[in-house]
Amino acid sequence: MGYQMKNWDKKRVVVTGAAGFLGSHLCESLVSKGTEIIALDNLMIGSIANLEPIRNKIQIISCDITKDDLQAFIKDSHVVFHLAALASPRMCKNNFDLAFDINIRGTKNVLSACTGQELVIFMSAAPVYGDPLYVPIDEKHPLNGKDPYSITKIIGEYLCHSYYQNYGVPIVIVRNFNVFGPRQVPEYLIPTLITQALSKNKIEIWSSQPHRDFMFVDNTIDAWLKISENPEFIGDIVNVGSGIEIQIGDLAKRVSEMMAGTPVIDLNKEVIGSMRLVCNNEKLKQKTGWTPKISLEEGLRKTIEWYKAHSFEEMHSGSHLEELGNGI
Repeated sequence: MGYQMKNWDKKRVVVTGAAGFLGSHLCESLVSKGTEIIALDNLMIGSIANLEPIRNKIQIISCDITKDDLQAFIKDSHVVFHLAALASPRMCKNNFDLAFDINIRGTKNVLSACTGQELVIFMSAAPVYGDPLYVPIDEKHPLNGKDPYSITKIIGEYLCHSYYQNYGVPIVIVRNFNVFGPRQVPEYLIPTLITQALSKNKIEIWSSQPHRDFMFVDNTIDAWLKISENPEFIGDIVNVGSGIEIQIGDLAKRVSEMMAGTPVIDLNKEVIGSMRLVCNNEKLKQKTGWTPKISLEEGLRKTIEWYKAHSFEEMHSGSHLEELGNGI
């Protein structure tokens, strides 16, 4: 197939993990462009409710990437976005076998089913860098991730390189930094802060010290689409993040100020994970002209409004801060 990704309305796109936080936002964006979407998900983590607004505009298929015949779903597509993964570092650590099965064997199965596509996007993540040797982190930074989640993503990346080099699968590896927004499960940091304020009238953080790079989901999806439209990225790796760091204590204070001054309690516990993860997004900007359109403050407001409008505090059992690296 020839590479011409500008006309999304003429494309048939497969999204694995479509019912998850990121997958559902991607599907919504593609629907707005008139794209034909095959949404694959086993609903182990994702929720069909996330796709409800566009349910009649896409084809939703219950699918297990570790077991099912993916060729039948993928064979006639132009583009594949592979998002399906066990993405919680805590869950991966607690069940490495499951993480290996989904993130490695599942990824191999998806790649094996890709024959004749114009583009395959593999979603990796900033934790593959491990404790950074320098910040902001560019794509040339060594892969020093050591926890089970990071290891499965690193192996997934190597699988992508192999399928690109040996079988000609046109792959782009996207390393996402921290994304937040409506529909994200409360296990992740920003939803944790919001749901604590709503349900407990207080915000507890393990430590105010770490720095992270948070970006609103709409900006992330916009970056993904711009990457997809540029053939220069095929066979390459690109970071997606805001390039702006914020200390967790300052982030908690901002959420507090937006939620009637909910008190913030710093537990001063030892954290698991890197103290600083900040994205160098120069490659993305230079090759696509992308810039984030929604600020952190506006994104926080939109996310808070969504949680207030939806009864998701019942999903919030405890603080979900077993490890600070989980979700941030």
